[in-house]
Amino acid sequence: MTRIRSCAALFGIVAAAACGGTGEVVVHAQLQNEGSAEATPLGELEVRALPYDRDLAFDSLKAVAQAAGNPEPAIPDSVQQMQSDIAAAQEEYTAANAQWAAARDSLRTIKDKTDRLSRSSGEYRLLVNDFNDQEAIEQRTKRIADAAFARFDDLSKRFSALSEELKIVRDDWADQAYALIDSVLQVKADVSGHEPAADTTDANGGAVFVLKTGSWWIQARYELPFEELYWNVPVEVAKGEVKELVLNRENAQRRPLF
Repeated sequence: MTRIRSCAALFGIVAAAACGGTGEVVVHAQLQNEGSAEATPLGELEVRALPYDRDLAFDSLKAVAQAAGNPEPAIPDSVQQMQSDIAAAQEEYTAANAQWAAARDSLRTIKDKTDRLSRSSGEYRLLVNDFNDQEAIEQRTKRIADAAFARFDDLSKRFSALSEELKIVRDDWADQAYALIDSVLQVKADVSGHEPAADTTDANGGAVFVLKTGSWWIQARYELPFEELYWNVPVEVAKGEVKELVLNRENAQRRPLF
């Protein structure tokens, strides 16, 4: 009688994966600060470990829709350009508002000094001249800040209307094209013999997964003002090993938000 030497021979391929042991995947989620080598941890970020390539499943259904004459609605270049214009307008307003605030503070400082002086003093008269000069600067910087905000507000409202229309069209398409996605992903999980896992990063941006050996994908998303960072990073889990995985801008896909 032949001796059974492996769990694969006894229980089949799925059981082989089950008795192959476990390994750890330690996730570090962070965003690099502009102009600095330091990074800010992303706490409270939901991270999932999936035993299948989620994107491949979506791409397959998208290809089916394309072949059936129902392609994904494209994002017009004008909409993406408007996002860039809004970001530039916001930076312009922030800078102009800071200049106005500084002029306003200087005006207040001069007034505080004049309030403590006699109107007949020479210093008072000099400060009044300074106040008048500074008041002109304050009024000018306020006009610039108001104009910058008006431009930013106008662009934001126009973008909101356009993006809402585009979102409705794309959501309707996705409802049709990806109608079977839950069933497809369940089949992939069943074939892998593993259950997806989920965790939330701590204050240091860390999350730890203890996973069965084999191929996994670490998936997460983080929203920015006009886009989201999306991660779907493959990782091979080996018995007894600890894998360190950093989620940052470098290994994220940048997706527009509407």
